[in-house]
Amino acid sequence: MAVSPTPSEPVVGRVQSVNERGVKIAGQWHNVSKWAEDVVMPERGQTVRLVLDNGGFIRAIEPAGPTPIRQGAAGGPDLRELRIIRQCVLKAAVDRAAGRPDVSTSDVLKVAEAFEAWVLRPYDDPELTDAF
Repeated sequence: MAVSPTPSEPVVGRVQSVNERGVKIAGQWHNVSKWAEDVVMPERGQTVRLVLDNGGFIRAIEPAGPTPIRQGAAGGPDLRELRIIRQCVLKAAVDRAAGRPDVSTSDVLKVAEAFEAWVLRPYDDPELTDAF
């Protein structure tokens, strides 16, 4: 049985594991209250903040960091997620090239591919931890 902190102690961390009753953060399981309404269970790897009741049970789960990209069958992002990412980075690349007649379509696509690679990099990439 996990010992839950009191409501005055915020629980913020990366989700290590999830089941139908709760989440595991920093090696401790936290169970959802039977009186909690509309609690959406996070995905493994997501950083969340748990809102606890007086008994230490989860009443709400709020995102507190980047949401991991859903994985498809091949281990990469699922097709829908990948299309959304590609549309966003293509728009960003087009916006960056706007008003520059010397930029070709292939130049825009190269920039979009670089943006896509940056978005899809692993969360534990040293570049991410050394950014600040």
